[in-house]
Amino acid sequence: MMMRRTVVSGIAMMLAAASLTLSAYAQQPSTAFTYQGFLKDNNNPANAKYDLQFTLYDAPTGGNRIGNSVVFDDLQITNGLFTVEIDFGINPFSSGQRRWIEIGIRPFNSTGSFVILDPRIELTPVPYAIYAQKAKDAENAQNAQNAQNAQNAQNAQNAQNAQNAETADVANSVAPNSVDSAGLANDPNSLSKVSGGALSIENGHLKRANNVYFYATGLKTFGNINANYYHLLPQSQRGGNPGWVPLAFDREISNIGGGSYTATTGSGENERTVGEYTVPVSGYYMISAQVSIVSGNYLLGTVALQRQASSGGDWQTLGAYYSKMYPQDHFQQDGLTIHGVFYLNQDDKIRVAAYNRGADIGAPRGGIFADPPFISENHYLTIYLLSAADAPSN
Repeated sequence: MMMRRTVVSGIAMMLAAASLTLSAYAQQPSTAFTYQGFLKDNNNPANAKYDLQFTLYDAPTGGNRIGNSVVFDDLQITNGLFTVEIDFGINPFSSGQRRWIEIGIRPFNSTGSFVILDPRIELTPVPYAIYAQKAKDAENAQNAQNAQNAQNAQNAQNAQNAQNAETADVANSVAPNSVDSAGLANDPNSLSKVSGGALSIENGHLKRANNVYFYATGLKTFGNINANYYHLLPQSQRGGNPGWVPLAFDREISNIGGGSYTATTGSGENERTVGEYTVPVSGYYMISAQVSIVSGNYLLGTVALQRQASSGGDWQTLGAYYSKMYPQDHFQQDGLTIHGVFYLNQDDKIRVAAYNRGADIGAPRGGIFADPPFISENHYLTIYLLSAADAPSN
């Protein structure tokens, strides 16, 4: 993003206003003088708040700073015009030496550096009328009048200096990567800047840099039941008391965004299915799952998508599929298709589980009940973060 801010004709107006203020010093003692300026932003009169900084020097470049800078925070500028009263005190002008003023500018409500306009402006001669504060007789008052006359001769040079200031470039002003209203309108990368690089526009579409996506296929099998079916549970989980048992996916195709997946634990006779995906960030997730199983008991045809809270406890069923009997021999051979949007907390767990009633749970391998035969893509689990978010209120 590039910004250009220029100040034109403001220097001449400053000197004229200063002379009016200082010439009345005898009636109203003060060391302040008035500065009136005109500010352009992107070649248009500025209409916003800005921070202005005025610093006094003893040389047109380099040199020494005299006293403290005078800063005007959140100054409202309307149609490019603004007026401020600057007070450097009497000491910088009491010796009659030449002084230059340096102007800095930045958007309001900013803690970044001021962008310095170049060149510095020589304060000649009216600010030295401040010296009249020490005047004791009419001669000093006459000197102040002479300073006013000298100012008139200087106005043409001051106008030229203001024109030179028009070329001052304040690109990327103030804080690095800052964006103003004009930049948002004209800079295609502004969305990336204001979002800290998390969002951008690509070919007219919103693009998110950080995604959470998990995709696994292929149920893990544990040997053959017969010529037609695979075991979906290891020996350690077959039979026993009725209850939910997790199914494990064998092929982890994609896992980005920090989530983790555990298919099984243990080995040999101690191997057990786990099938748990751990959620990396709280938000709204789209989840889709499909599993094709076979069973000789209609209760064993129940397959569910389940969630366990990050704090532990029982598994909650988010959605379930209840199979029907296969008409030829009363075997079940159906597929689970569950799809939905759910709010999940960080470290919650997601799994696909089947209801085990003490019999085998299998998947079609081939033969009369497998049309098509066992294919990894017939079984899948996908989890995608739609939007990170705080928990919804009741």
